[in-house]
Amino acid sequence: MQRRCVRRALAMNTRSPNILWIMCDQLRHDCTGFAGHELVQTPNLDTLASQGVVFENAYCASPVCSPARASWLTGLYPHRNGQLDNYSHDLVDEPGRVLHHDCITIGDVLKDHGYRCGIAGPWHLGHDHMPQHGLTDFWCTYSYQGKHPDRLNKYFNQHGINDMYGRGVPDHHEHVQYMRHAAWTDPRQQRTTWTVDRSIEFLEDCDDQPFFLFASIKDPHPVMIVPPDLLNLYPLESIPLDPTWRDPLKGKPRYQFEGKTRVASSVRDRDFLCMMAHYYALITHIDEQVGRLLKYLDQTSRSENTIVVFMSDHGEMLGSHGFVSKRLMYENSVKVPCVIHWPAGLPKNQRIRTPLGGVDLMPTLLNLAGQPVNEKIDGRSVAEAICSKREPTLQPIFSEISYNKACGPENAETAMVLDGNFKYVWHRDDLDELYNLEDDPLEMANLAGHSEQENKIDMMRGTFKDMLQRNGAGPYAWCTQ
Repeated sequence: MQRRCVRRALAMNTRSPNILWIMCDQLRHDCTGFAGHELVQTPNLDTLASQGVVFENAYCASPVCSPARASWLTGLYPHRNGQLDNYSHDLVDEPGRVLHHDCITIGDVLKDHGYRCGIAGPWHLGHDHMPQHGLTDFWCTYSYQGKHPDRLNKYFNQHGINDMYGRGVPDHHEHVQYMRHAAWTDPRQQRTTWTVDRSIEFLEDCDDQPFFLFASIKDPHPVMIVPPDLLNLYPLESIPLDPTWRDPLKGKPRYQFEGKTRVASSVRDRDFLCMMAHYYALITHIDEQVGRLLKYLDQTSRSENTIVVFMSDHGEMLGSHGFVSKRLMYENSVKVPCVIHWPAGLPKNQRIRTPLGGVDLMPTLLNLAGQPVNEKIDGRSVAEAICSKREPTLQPIFSEISYNKACGPENAETAMVLDGNFKYVWHRDDLDELYNLEDDPLEMANLAGHSEQENKIDMMRGTFKDMLQRNGAGPYAWCTQ
């Protein structure tokens, strides 16, 4: 049922609101100006946040690209939507690599209710070459993978440009594993620019029909190709290393010592700072391009009745606890930035501290747009709360990483429960983790081995089991035994 505040917002308009969902890849939750970062320059995003709703504690349902995206779009946990690990064209027949075809996404719902739906940028949920899940009116995606033509690569070929993402970056740096980076001057070689160009192309072709556009920005996920002028904004001497950079991991699970994304001890601090400068500069580039897209909405008089979402699929460790990339349950891997902006229907300058789960955004957006929400999904809508400018009811947050031998020991079967100030990480074959985030926000002291915490662990295990009992255990049957 639509709540009164949502009905009021819809009554102010003669048509359903448009939805522009901008999702970055691997953007750390605290690396924007509106999140309080003192160095990273994001003026356009800061303005968007000041005029909208900021979720200060948004958590993905899995700190892995494809499972996180699938959960955001379906409102279902990975073990329910079938997307257990990253899609890869050569593993398409392997279980858990593709979003179940019968899962209902936000695109499916909006398409059935008269929206023109499309995507610009990576899909990353399987069969990336073919329109699917309601996003059928504008399918302009790329994956760098498989035998099918790649839209971005085709664009590069048409303009005589070297595809530095798919074929390698000349003079690139990889002092830090998995974090290739380089500076390059040709703006046509920026994939975020390409995605925003395609997004504007979609908007130019829209008439009076309400639209849903999933603008999927691959940056700042490596390979990081950065405009040199933006790199100059971040001199190395101005960048501090993460305070947990040299965490000895005392009392932590053994897989963290063995993980492929743990930064080698041979990496010099200065080389790591160089990588961080590229990461920060790329975020500023994203800000510029998102600003260009938002300006187009203004120029075409669509801003007032367009719900704009800006967020990331998951986070980035960026040196926290000595790691890069993701696939860990530390805050910097599992938390994401998240802003919702809708001048016609939402209060301005609102900050929500109550955690938002990785399955909650899809039903929230559908509620805001006045569309039906399937009661069988895992997520809950917080539309009524944010329309009323109040905190949503506090509920436990869950995240998961499913096992896949190809991905190494850091991808062991893992479940996370966040309940109040405590975070519990349940490993199938390793030492568990328990952190009091109020007393230990940097997650340095693992309390799981302390006898006085046994009751807390039993309680949080019970919370996870209750969720599995409601929604189905799937590959987490071991948690119920």
